[in-house]
Amino acid sequence: MQEPSADPQQGSIVPSGPSPKRIAPRVAHGSLMLVLGCLVSLFLPFAGAILMAYGMRELAEASGARGVAISFAESAVLIAAALVAGVGYAALLAPVLVCSAAVVLCMWRGATVTNMSVAVVIGSLVSFGIDAAIAAISGISVSETAVAYLMAALRESVGTGVEGDLLLAQIQPVVEAVWPLIYVTGAAFDCLVAGIGSYLMGVRCTGEPGRPSLARFDAPMWSVAVLALAVVGFGASFTGIPESGLVRTVSTTVFMSVRIIFALQGFGVVSALMTRSRMGCLTRTVCIFFLFWSEMMLFAMSIVGLIDIWANFRKLPRDGSRDRVTQ
Repeated sequence: MQEPSADPQQGSIVPSGPSPKRIAPRVAHGSLMLVLGCLVSLFLPFAGAILMAYGMRELAEASGARGVAISFAESAVLIAAALVAGVGYAALLAPVLVCSAAVVLCMWRGATVTNMSVAVVIGSLVSFGIDAAIAAISGISVSETAVAYLMAALRESVGTGVEGDLLLAQIQPVVEAVWPLIYVTGAAFDCLVAGIGSYLMGVRCTGEPGRPSLARFDAPMWSVAVLALAVVGFGASFTGIPESGLVRTVSTTVFMSVRIIFALQGFGVVSALMTRSRMGCLTRTVCIFFLFWSEMMLFAMSIVGLIDIWANFRKLPRDGSRDRVTQ
């Protein structure tokens, strides 16, 4: 994603050094890493996702489409084995496997903001679907369970007493509107760590350590349309339409999810500015902490990112390739 320059170390905090040595990917080794990742994910989901994606990417690099088919078939067998061992094991394993497979497929074919977003959505829906099925079998509501879980966690934070009760009463409508973000956030982290595993294997196979550059991140235009629909849906939920609570929850979840894309756009603008101004490491660290705080409290980076869609502060070429994560 980074543009070639005369000085390959310019703008880097740590010099990249020589290119890593290439290795020949092997089907047997990739299959073994996939199995090992599944076992580790039952105890350490994020570490397991790295290993699973590493193995899946090795299978893809070793045998192409056949390797992808092998990884999918092996994943299905592993989920079936986990289901035999216990429903809980399968419920833990399936979402991580799905996210890892989706991310590897995206990165192997060429990652874009669009297909990576689809990977997160698929992972979220799989995780939600599993929980909803288990809740339905148990005769309970997944939404009520999620809200109760979040409210209990908040209760631990605010403590007991009149003030705590008043604060929880004010927060509960917000929790009831954003509880699906549990699944979106979980899937996003699974995809992120799976991306690390896929990247590591990709570098080992190709010998090309090209890294995505946040300074050149450019959101696709469809994200603006999704944001607008979410705002319209949220506003309509207060007009007395049927299923207004469901519309409000879906609209809020979509809004908060797509906001991540605009936040990355905003951080990309700031990153480019820091690079151009040759800002020191300490100053960068202080600025990053402040910017994260401003995003959490004020949506500042999301607003900057949204404006940059049209303003193009970094003067990026927008010739139809803006959706790509790597170049």
